Amino acid sequence: MKKYIWLLLLIALCPLKAAQLPDNMYFRAMQDEMHRTQKELRSPGSPRPFFTAYKVIENSTQSFEAQFGTAVITVPHVFTNVTAQVYVYAGTDKKNSSGFRNDAYSYAPEISTAVPQSYEGLRRVLWRLTDSAYVAAANTYEKKEAYNRQKNITDVLPDFTSAPKAAYVGAMVPFPQVNEKAYQDLVNQLSALGKELPYLESFSVLLTRNKRDIYFLDSEGDFYQYSQPSVTVDLFASLRNKEGYKRQFTEQISLPWDQNPDRDALEKKTQAFLDQLAAAYQARKAEPYLGPVLLEPEAAGGFFNQLFIPNANNPRPVPSSFWETDPMAGQFKDKLGMRVVSHLLDVYDRPYVREYEGKMLQGFMPVDDEGVEAQQLQLVQSGKLLALPLSRSVMKGQKHSNGHARMSNWSYPRAMLTNVFVVPKNPLPREQLEQQLLQRCQELGLEYGYIFPRFPSVYDEDQEVAFAWRIYVSDGHKEPVYGLHLPGITTRSLRDILAAGNDAEVSHFSEKNVFVPFSVIVPSLLVDEMEILPTQLKPERKPFVPLP
Repeated sequence: MKKYIWLLLLIALCPLKAAQLPDNMYFRAMQDEMHRTQKELRSPGSPRPFFTAYKVIENSTQSFEAQFGTAVITVPHVFTNVTAQVYVYAGTDKKNSSGFRNDAYSYAPEISTAVPQSYEGLRRVLWRLTDSAYVAAANTYEKKEAYNRQKNITDVLPDFTSAPKAAYVGAMVPFPQVNEKAYQDLVNQLSALGKELPYLESFSVLLTRNKRDIYFLDSEGDFYQYSQPSVTVDLFASLRNKEGYKRQFTEQISLPWDQNPDRDALEKKTQAFLDQLAAAYQARKAEPYLGPVLLEPEAAGGFFNQLFIPNANNPRPVPSSFWETDPMAGQFKDKLGMRVVSHLLDVYDRPYVREYEGKMLQGFMPVDDEGVEAQQLQLVQSGKLLALPLSRSVMKGQKHSNGHARMSNWSYPRAMLTNVFVVPKNPLPREQLEQQLLQRCQELGLEYGYIFPRFPSVYDEDQEVAFAWRIYVSDGHKEPVYGLHLPGITTRSLRDILAAGNDAEVSHFSEKNVFVPFSVIVPSLLVDEMEILPTQLKPERKPFVPLP
């Protein structure tokens, strides 16, 4: 298995070469139905189908879960399901149904999440989805034309630029068998460590083995296939601290796909998580603060996920008669050539990289979902924005896609990032970062600074950090703090980065609302200024009966 991973990595780092369409059930069904679509799909009085794409995903998952040493999932079968996604653009390359939202609720392809695992079953699903997709495309084309007339829009960009043919064929392997009892025993053992903290209200460990086999074919003859495997251990805990403030704590550990889990390493990471929970139990409430903050790698990943990624994605807005501005459009679309992050950083998007330090990356994408070869991008050089992800619906000033159109069950293909690498010019060891934090606090006349292990999620409306470390200027000692609210954090903070570490780690995320997965590889970051206010949430009522 390890040889297989390295072979895929080697292939992924090489330019795409001409490939033959694989002979398997999925491609046979897609190709046969695509031929019928191109030859026969028409509707009198409506524009013809201009571009059609099929994407089929076979997803296999096996899970092992336990709480406080006892198994939760007692029969860990491998569960497999197949999903099909279909979209059709009607019109011509210059003017078609793409890039317009014709209702307030959905901007997504036609999908089926329960596809029969047979040639005949898939053909029927693709036929049905294609018919619905064409009806939606013809309807969107008419509404888009009416919108352009209403807004008197005459000078428009091409809706769909040309691109060379692209193909990628990755090796597909069966879902590997494992010793299920050994995996369940491991999860039981890890979750039993939670018994050491009698005040934990819940603590569970979930080990998930997942493999997504992805197949794509479009009407221009572009195609790809590859496997996207992952193994993760998720830790979940619920804790009510000494003051009655209750929060949920989570941590995800990524494991190599091709190796048995390292029991000792997992025990150490689980114990470190529990040690942090013990500190959170004793933590004091935050006080108002304005000053520097050191973000550890996981927090730095969340920091970039919240402030950089969504503003770099979707540089071409999707117009709609339901709103004046596209809420998904990134704010960096007008900032090419401007400084958007600290001059100490370069930022790259690398869709061809499959793994980093043994951890599989979620943004691997050799060919995008519009049939375009994906390109590596240097997004930022010395803080200045050089490039943005592009689909075949390019933004003003650009002529061609750079292969970053990504689709999900909840979104047509839009320009999104894949694997984002944040590379510091002068990385520092952790000790020096803490010294710079304390020195900056001393310059500002502050008694202490903060170290964040994590950053608020993009889904967290309260924008709160449940737990952090306060570090004192006088002697460098640390104490735990809870309930840190971050009001009004903006992209300004990206430009306020004073230093970066040499401890880059992988964090996995998904694009908000459309759930397209990607990875961020970033080290610790020292940010010059953040405002912190104590949480406004109130302690919850204590249970009538104490923990058993």
